[in-house]
Amino acid sequence: MRSVSLYIALLLLLVVARNSAAGESEYQLKAAMLYNFAKFVEWPADSFGNDNRITFCIAGKSPLDAPIQQMQGKPVKDRMVSIRQLAHPNDLAGCQMLFIPQSEYPRLSLYLEQAEHYPVVTVSDLDRFVASGGIIGFYEEGSKLRFEINLAAAQKQRLKFSSYLLNLTRRVR
Repeated sequence: MRSVSLYIALLLLLVVARNSAAGESEYQLKAAMLYNFAKFVEWPADSFGNDNRITFCIAGKSPLDAPIQQMQGKPVKDRMVSIRQLAHPNDLAGCQMLFIPQSEYPRLSLYLEQAEHYPVVTVSDLDRFVASGGIIGFYEEGSKLRFEINLAAAQKQRLKFSSYLLNLTRRVR
């Protein structure tokens, strides 16, 4: 049964990723992809404590703010999604997923430095994000939204990615 639900989530990720021109805005698509990424990540056992939530954090102000709210309360594995806005890189504790938008470029190094202390999946659409030490970077290839993964950065933070997700990416570093 678990493999069936993983297969369905994988298909949804594929459909969403390939149909960016099918009426969804760029950030609605990114929010859906963040949600689906979380289904294919294994966090260390001590990442959540007694909390039954998985917390998606958004750094600063972002066009992702409204679309990501649609994920509030949705299930990911045996947890419910909680959304949190971050005002400062020091507020990162308790986040499992962190989206860093273009507006936070001046503080990118601060967010990535703080993220090294927590098992958090950092995600951004900033140029060269993965090369800068981020974990998942969005990029455009033609008219399609793609992503790349920095496995070395993920492993430093004790994060494991499903082979299903790794097979979808065009670039793995």
